[in-house]
Amino acid sequence: MLTVVFDTETHLIEPGRLAPKLVCMTWATDGGPADIVDAEGAVAFARAWLLDPTVRLVGHNVAFDLAVLAEQRPSLLPLIFDAYAAGRISDTMIREKLLMLAEGRLSYDFVEKTKPGFSLAACARRHLGLDLAKGVDTWRLRYSELDGVPLADWPDEALLYALGDATTTRDVWLAQGAQAERDGYLAGPGVVVDERPQARAAWALHLMSCWGLRTDPGVVVPFLATLAAEQIALDTKLEAAGLMRWTGPKKAPKLSRNMAEFQRRCAEGYAARGGQAPMTPSGRVSTSAETLRNSGDPDLVAYADESGAAKILSTWGDYLRLGTHSTINHGYSLLMETGRTSAYRPNTQNPHRRGALRECFVPRAGCVYVGADYSYLELCTLAQSCIDRFGESELAVAINDGLDPHLHMAALLLGVPYDDAVGRYVEGDGDVKAARQLAKAANFGLPGGMGAESFAAFAMAGYRIAIPEHYLAREKGGGWHLKNLWLDRWPEMRQHFAWVSELDPFGNPFTLTLPRSGRRRGGCAYTAGCNNLFQGPAADGAKAALFALARRCYGGDLDGCRPVMFIHDEVIVEVPRAMVTTAARALEATLVSAMRVECPDVQIRAEAYAMARWYKGAEPVWIDGELVPWEPSA
Repeated sequence: MLTVVFDTETHLIEPGRLAPKLVCMTWATDGGPADIVDAEGAVAFARAWLLDPTVRLVGHNVAFDLAVLAEQRPSLLPLIFDAYAAGRISDTMIREKLLMLAEGRLSYDFVEKTKPGFSLAACARRHLGLDLAKGVDTWRLRYSELDGVPLADWPDEALLYALGDATTTRDVWLAQGAQAERDGYLAGPGVVVDERPQARAAWALHLMSCWGLRTDPGVVVPFLATLAAEQIALDTKLEAAGLMRWTGPKKAPKLSRNMAEFQRRCAEGYAARGGQAPMTPSGRVSTSAETLRNSGDPDLVAYADESGAAKILSTWGDYLRLGTHSTINHGYSLLMETGRTSAYRPNTQNPHRRGALRECFVPRAGCVYVGADYSYLELCTLAQSCIDRFGESELAVAINDGLDPHLHMAALLLGVPYDDAVGRYVEGDGDVKAARQLAKAANFGLPGGMGAESFAAFAMAGYRIAIPEHYLAREKGGGWHLKNLWLDRWPEMRQHFAWVSELDPFGNPFTLTLPRSGRRRGGCAYTAGCNNLFQGPAADGAKAALFALARRCYGGDLDGCRPVMFIHDEVIVEVPRAMVTTAARALEATLVSAMRVECPDVQIRAEAYAMARWYKGAEPVWIDGELVPWEPSA
């Protein structure tokens, strides 16, 4: 197979345009010299390469370059999808992340003693010992000046800079392949383990970012005004209480937390209730939102509940305003240690709980949002992981029988049969609802190997549940009461924890390899190993579903629909109103089909819903066989 390494030079990225106008393209083969062509030539070459099954295309953050080419010539889109599906696209940035993850260096590089970078310059320094000077004085930001200028008239410096990116990327790609071969980490000739599925996901995520999000000015303007007023009122109240104070230079003072006073009152609040305030690893009283909320101090509780106003204004405000007149090109980081993605600019995967924040986001005119999420996805992958290793899983039995695993656990907590718990839950029984919420926190939190204190904090932060003390009490046989009950319900989990412990019985970091993807995570601790075994496959299956869905939306049977948000186990698509029901059925089928690779023995379910704007808790509403948008009042 011929390997072609290419790079594009473009105009600068502008708000609302993540795929800027193409100026030129450079490329180099495995061992030959680099060459350069203008925009029209780039499209012609790219088309020929994409159509040739013997060509492998390589780039650094290659999804960006391919999107630039597709913006120049949209007819390239289906060819790009075909090349990804055939495994003919390779990305040196993704390869680097996989290699660093395998060494336990993805978040912190213990060799360079810093957070690692994944730019081409960082990779060149790491693999080649090169120092690529990419300051403002280089041509990197100036190629728009040469748009329309014949290549023969370009300055030598501009040509050399562009050609250098192609040759450097090629050399990095070769060095990465050599490293993977030394480490026994190749899935094929020159192919790093798991790079192809991750590259497909990166392409789908980048297209999502390019399409972007819009917001409703009729909601955004009053929402931000309300937040600003709340922030002023909260600051005034807390300043009078001595919890806020003015700091910083005289010309630019700012209102900041009085940390000493926060810690003192927090400790006193816990002491007054016969407890002790949680501490940070450095030995100081914690001032996290969860800790403050449980302190019993009215001012601290008010701060924990209301300080989100300032956070939303600082981290979301500019994006919400931008979305009223342009697109918000939100970004995704492809690969965290667990295999999950993360979102930024803004963080749509973890929006603030305040409902009106979500409701600022609306589809384009003539469209609605159609979303679908998996049912108990990480419980399904956890059950499959246990089947793979131990041959059986009570959790899998419950899921395959169509039982609600949270109600199944709640029934045990209440000491009632499952059918009774279901009946009481349907009738709105408050005790059963509370027990199910506690069971849900246990089912999603305990598989990661949490201790009692960590679980209590997790339950409060994620589910707003204060765990009763008797559930956290230690028992004579070992362990604490709630966890022992949970282990009784899902007995295979005792084997799960024992197996992870055996990976390194002395508690040292170890390398975990996922059985289906083969992806490695080095420097793995006990809790990280527990989490990875189910979070990794869940993320992999969801990413595969996203790529399959994007392929259907860009030139396939769902053409005109556009994925706009990816939230771990949920996908939201912008859909023309006439296609809502069709898109919903297709979305459900795509999610289920893709996840069967990761969960062949556990029943996977996904359910679609429609909404006129981004609501939390939207549910399916079917009328006469058609899916209609859910509304809060429905």
